[in-house]
Amino acid sequence: MSDVDVVVVSYRHERTLAATLAGVAAQTRPPRRVVVVRNAAAGDTVATAFRDRLGLEIVDFPDNRGFAAAANEGIRRTDAPWVLSLNPDCRLEPTYLERLLPAAAGRRRVGTAAGLLLRAAGDELAATATVDSAGMVVSRSGRHQDRGAGLPVRPDWIVPAWVFGATGACALYRREALDDVAYAGGEVFDEAFFAYREDADLAWRLQRRGWRCLYWPDGRAAHLRGLKPEERRRGTPEVNRHSVRNRFLLRWSNADWRWRLACLPEWVVRDLLVAGACLTTERSSRPGLTEAFALRARQRRRGRGNAGRATVSGWDVASWFMPWGQVRPLEEP
Repeated sequence: MSDVDVVVVSYRHERTLAATLAGVAAQTRPPRRVVVVRNAAAGDTVATAFRDRLGLEIVDFPDNRGFAAAANEGIRRTDAPWVLSLNPDCRLEPTYLERLLPAAAGRRRVGTAAGLLLRAAGDELAATATVDSAGMVVSRSGRHQDRGAGLPVRPDWIVPAWVFGATGACALYRREALDDVAYAGGEVFDEAFFAYREDADLAWRLQRRGWRCLYWPDGRAAHLRGLKPEERRRGTPEVNRHSVRNRFLLRWSNADWRWRLACLPEWVVRDLLVAGACLTTERSSRPGLTEAFALRARQRRRGRGNAGRATVSGWDVASWFMPWGQVRPLEEP
């Protein structure tokens, strides 16, 4: 049997979902199981057309429960040693799993693996020469970014490396690692995030437990991406609200005093800028601040629990947020 399952969360992605599932069907190392979780599923018939071809399991939610809750439901329905989180606007090259799985499985402390994501074009998700993500990196201001996003491929972006995490659009997870950091009830992605930044939260929790993220550019995929990092300020009010709220949830769940001290003053300055913008130029994002503070006690409880289980020093985790520590050579243990 195959050693990987695939989970796809779809919400109004009928235009591109067929190309995503075609990419899964074309894998030279086929997955054991494919689960498609459809938020607000009414009218979505694309996955049904692939049911027999891929042996899909389809889970329908009548309303939009968010990426995190839908992905968690998909993960609960899988049991392979590895699980691939795949967005419905992302198309794998046929050799993606064949190249990525052995590289990840051969390194014991790899909890996550990411290939090179290129920007896609059109409903068929044809790959372009522009980078979408060469791994997730993080900064002292507490921001997470897709390395190389929106830029032409550079030689150093096709070199394997250790990175902080993988974008949830196309991330391969070791089940043992997910089980290790999940909350009660198999809550892998924190469902308070709903959508946006939940992949960074998971990456941070994995790092604190000593699980590494392998960037392996031989595995490639194409990602259309609705909201591009370089265009983030143009997001809809709803997206911006989630982003503002989740910025604070992310830190309350993960940042200890060592991180706060090591990353001063950048995260304080950034917080003030975000709050100031919500009160002045981006008032549509103001509900995000209100929602964040309503969840503050919950996230801080989770933060204390995460700190109590950490096996890696807060200073070591903070070093990923420094300019010199964002990407590390594979030879490093």
